[in-house]
Formats: sequence, structure tokens, C-alpha cells
Amino acid sequence: MYDRFLVPLDGSYTAERAAAHAAELARRCSAEIVFLRICPDNDSLSEAIDYLEKVGEEAREERLKVRCEAYVGDPADRIVQAATEDSIDLIIMSTHGRTGLARTVFGSVAETVMRHAPCPVMVVRPSPPPHDFEKENVA
Repeated sequence: MYDRFLVPLDGSYTAERAAAHAAELARRCSAEIVFLRICPDNDSLSEAIDYLEKVGEEAREERLKVRCEAYVGDPADRIVQAATEDSIDLIIMSTHGRTGLARTVFGSVAETVMRHAPCPVMVVRPSPPPHDFEKENVA
């Protein structure tokens, strides 16, 4: 039923928790994981690719099938587009849990993806990072 998962990553602890959930499901389903990073501009694309390769290599060490993709664009639109183009069976992503005015001003990528995705979406709720989580991944 699930052959390919899409996992959008932004370098945050919460996003990487979604990757951990995807890894566990991928093991159980023998599914491929597509790690995706959306960049605001071409200048950050190289850094995004380096980050994805690091995450991808860690997953490959666990004997998971992995592919990494980085694009420039609007995060929600590009996630939905990638899910459609790559015949994704399940999107596994995090939400940063914004509410009230912050959600109104910034919108919710997860909510937009859920409304427009061509497949089911699993949303991982936010939790505080451990003290040793490297914040340098966030771009």
C-alpha cells in the first residue's frame, strides 16, 4: 500500500522527528523515502543539498531506500507538486504548531498541504528539542 514516502525537512528538530517516523514506517513497508527541502532562493540551494545528503546518508546507513531533492519555491506548493510528480503514497511532515495571529500571518504549510495533497498526509506534532540538538541545520 505504501511504496514511497515524502518527508519535507527544514532543518528543525520537529521536522527531523517526522523523518524518524518515516524511517520506522519505511522499514515496516520496505518503502522508499524522498527527503525534500524547499529553499527561498537559489543562494541557499547548495546548503540545502548538503543538509539532505547528510540526512540521506544516515538513513542509508540504516539500509533504507532514500532519495533527496531540493527545490526553490513556495513550500506548500512545491511539496504538493513533488508528491504528485513522484507518485508519493504518504507525506510525513511536521507542523510547528503556530496558533492565533502567527498562524494567520504566516499560514500553515501543513494545513495547505493537507488540503491539496494527492495522497494522505501524516502530521507530526511539535515537541521541544533536546539540549544537544544542533540548531545550525535551520536555514
